[in-house]
Amino acid sequence: MTANYFRALASRCRTDARNCFDLYAKEEFRRLASEFDTKADELELSSRRDTLGGVWHRPEPQPVAGRDR
Repeated sequence: MTANYFRALASRCRTDARNCFDLYAKEEFRRLASEFDTKADELELSSRRDTLGGVWHRPEPQPVAGRDR
């Protein structure tokens, strides 16, 4: 699932919250919208990390000249 999908769900929940007369349902729609936005943010962050270039490796320490090991 993509971040756009979760953003669309969040938008639908906010719209339904505005159009709903039941106060409990309004709160639930708002809570769901917040959760969907959070999930979309997590997916976007995860996809950005994947495109940064993979695994980073620490360089091996180089021996210092004149030192005995």
